[in-house]
Amino acid sequence: MEKTGPTLLAIDTASTSLSTAVLVNGEVKGELYEDMERGQAENLMRFIAESLDQAGITFDEVDGVAVTVGPGAFTGMRIGLATARALGLARKIPVVGVSSLEAVAYGVSERDQQGRNILVALDSKRNEIFAQAFDGKKRPLSAPECVAPRQALMMAPPGDTLLAGDATPRLLTAAAHAPDAFYDCTTPGLPRAGNVARIAAARWGTDENLPPVPMYLRAPDARRIEDQGPAKNKPVHEE
Repeated sequence: MEKTGPTLLAIDTASTSLSTAVLVNGEVKGELYEDMERGQAENLMRFIAESLDQAGITFDEVDGVAVTVGPGAFTGMRIGLATARALGLARKIPVVGVSSLEAVAYGVSERDQQGRNILVALDSKRNEIFAQAFDGKKRPLSAPECVAPRQALMMAPPGDTLLAGDATPRLLTAAAHAPDAFYDCTTPGLPRAGNVARIAAARWGTDENLPPVPMYLRAPDARRIEDQGPAKNKPVHEE
């Protein structure tokens, strides 16, 4: 069978779940997902082995590794990135990063037949949320930011907007009296490795994939969040 596109191993541990998948000839195989706030480090290699086994390939056949870089939980990001880097180093294959926010938006866009805008909100475990707006074609409409929920709603352009991510309930509360139509997409609430692989494959061989380093969104103090609105925080990639 003629090979079409890269064979990728994808990993997500940047939130309160663990997900792995393999992309072979443009098809996601062996995708595993489990809600897992603790125990990611102990279970990740088992998940990877099971994904490869279900995909019917060995790690020697993998062309590259795609991993979520956040924003998300500090420990989770480090687990996934450290493992991805080690695997890439062992095989001398590329390791690329994918935004957790974009991975959620991708899954929503693939399911929505109306091409509506998407606002992704992920829990930061603090008063603020990680948020970013996308159009129906998965293109970003705003920068990823760490803001209060009502400021996050300002990222969405006028019109119908799908809300996605595990912080969606907080957006819905803030949107209760908003003039525009916001719809709870419900799923996917967290990134799925299959979508991480698809995003990375679409950009393979270009400079559009992110570097495999954590994306930290630094929130200003509470007063500045309330006063300034979105577009005040910028993503910071650190080694």
